[in-house]
Amino acid sequence: MDTDNEVVENTTPEDIENTTTEIVEDTEKEETPEDIGFKYIKDYILTKLGHSYVDVELSDDDIKVIIQQTLDKIAPYYSGRRYVQASGSVIDLSEHNPIAITDVFECEAAALVSIEDFAFGGQNLVIYSADFRDRYTSYTAYKMLYNQFRDLKGADYRYIKPYLYVDGYNKDVLIEMIVRPTKITDIEDTSQWFTWVKEYSLAQAKEIVGRIRSKYTVDGSPYALDGNQLLQEAQAEIAKLEAEREGDIFIV
Repeated sequence: MDTDNEVVENTTPEDIENTTTEIVEDTEKEETPEDIGFKYIKDYILTKLGHSYVDVELSDDDIKVIIQQTLDKIAPYYSGRRYVQASGSVIDLSEHNPIAITDVFECEAAALVSIEDFAFGGQNLVIYSADFRDRYTSYTAYKMLYNQFRDLKGADYRYIKPYLYVDGYNKDVLIEMIVRPTKITDIEDTSQWFTWVKEYSLAQAKEIVGRIRSKYTVDGSPYALDGNQLLQEAQAEIAKLEAEREGDIFIV
């Protein structure tokens, strides 16, 4: 029996169309800022551990856990500003989980559109994200636009978690808030804290790989596993970074 011919004969045009659509959709899937941030730290960790020459005993899931544990470490110490566009008199901010709302600015539609075109790329888009430098070709120009908002009359508001109530105003607003980091894009990638997250993630990765490699020995080989060395480096780096976190070197 010729099974290949049978499969072709039983394939409908709809099957071919659906398969083609799935391939196109998969090919055109765009990376999110979270994907970009994860890939950046992942590549940094693997490069530092010499993955071009040796296998590194870490999966993508391992690295995601490492990054999340690092964010949990700094959450009590870090608070960053975030700016979000929204409309209406009652605004759900549960996605952002702010510690506090520091300002709400009234925005005329025309002014909002001009800033969307230049920087934001659409409503409800966070300014500080992993693609910060790609979105802003001129930091000075951004500051000028931001200062225009600062000159606007502040809207009266009340924040009763998770809702922001803007009294007597149901048009476009720019919300300035303080947030704790829950994902890598919550930290501006040009800040000292982003560097801290990157280095602490690397130190944790060294500790994990060091523990794995220290369990094995290679008899009769000119090469030796570096498990114990990685463990020592990891412990020293973690202690140094945690001391920095406890200090006052970071200005947020």
